Amino acid sequence: MLHAAVLILLAHVVNTEEITELPGTQHMEINFKHYSGYFQVSDTHHLHYWFVESQNDAMKDPLIFWFNGGPGCSSLDGLLNEMGPYVIGDDGKTLHHNPHAWNQMASIVYIESPAGVGYSYSTNGIIKTDDNQTAQENYVAIKEFFKAFPNFRNNSVYIMGESYGGVYVPTLTVLVIRGLAEFPMNLKGIALGNGYVSEVLNIDTSIQFAYSHGLVDEKTWNELQNRCCHGCINTCELTNVQKIFQFIWSGNLNPYDLYRDCISNPELNKARIRVMKFGLTEPAKKKKSLKSVLTYLKPINSFSADAPCMNDSAMIRYMNNAEVRRALHIPENLPKWDVCSDEISTTYEKIYGDMAPFVKEIIKAGVRVLLYYGDTDMACNFIMGQQFSASLNLPRKRRKEPWMFDSQIAGFKTEYKGLTFLTVRGAGHMAPQWRAPQMHYVIQQFIKSF
Repeated sequence: MLHAAVLILLAHVVNTEEITELPGTQHMEINFKHYSGYFQVSDTHHLHYWFVESQNDAMKDPLIFWFNGGPGCSSLDGLLNEMGPYVIGDDGKTLHHNPHAWNQMASIVYIESPAGVGYSYSTNGIIKTDDNQTAQENYVAIKEFFKAFPNFRNNSVYIMGESYGGVYVPTLTVLVIRGLAEFPMNLKGIALGNGYVSEVLNIDTSIQFAYSHGLVDEKTWNELQNRCCHGCINTCELTNVQKIFQFIWSGNLNPYDLYRDCISNPELNKARIRVMKFGLTEPAKKKKSLKSVLTYLKPINSFSADAPCMNDSAMIRYMNNAEVRRALHIPENLPKWDVCSDEISTTYEKIYGDMAPFVKEIIKAGVRVLLYYGDTDMACNFIMGQQFSASLNLPRKRRKEPWMFDSQIAGFKTEYKGLTFLTVRGAGHMAPQWRAPQMHYVIQQFIKSF
């Protein structure tokens, strides 16, 4: 009995291990506690987390759980490139202070999910998963967090994510809501950044986005407008649709930000671009009619990544540094870290192609929803988010109007009962990275009731 108690105690010590010396921060003043460890979420799956406490008042400030998408990409991309307290330097060795870090106002738990992503792992090597299993294991991870860090049980909780996090977050949040009686937590809201919330709308609006940004000629647009739009994807001239998607993903344009230049070295981001191309064009299994269309489009996934457009080499170099691995308490036997996992993306089984039922249940439970979209992203474009928000048929509180930052129009927002849809002007897929001051303001206002 005593031995068992000691093992339980040791397990919690491991799960709450503090980062004492983080390589690359010697020149920085770290005024908050940070932790890295694992949550065991099944008999074989262990999810790696990196937890940064608030720089302000950790015991009173909100608590955010953050998930990047893919499926198959690491949430540490959010930490080290977007809104974390330290961001990667170009040398892959140095971390720099982020003046717009979200942990100035909240504590944040970054979870690498599902198992097989980043430093998360499976003891039996089986990492094939789906939307339901991922949601369930993420829910277990949240419960394990509160068991390991019980002092945060009363903090306001927000669940946020990006890209395919548009599926991760709503499916997880519904489980949290349904389990509140058994496992209470102070759940306040969710936020999705350029969220993948509807596979039908993503195809339909990608065509609209391409046309409205000068990528499609008038003849093709007229044909597509008559036969493809407004949910009639199954009547499309598939050759034209394929050409548009081919151009978006392999036409030397940056799919994450139409107006941002691509880098010239295709080796620097093969993993991310392959995962994004496959993850955002592979259909959910239950949408049979749509699946036939997307099966036709599947050759897109085999196009070479001639213009990867994002340089992840510095982050990959840092995360694979032996001293960094030791500081983060990463088991020595784990393979190298990568920002995205091909194996997860190509074996992941999508079940849900429409997040509307989940978002409606979330709003009905009194949990607030923020959908923010960088308006130059082609991967998960803002028109999808705008049409998705309107399709929920929620009472509109305020019509679409500009929101301001630093005396400039920073985007546009529409407020519904329980949901705010917001665009971020001039930002792409990673709005917190490319419009950091504006997004810091948005999240600050949201957790103070936007």
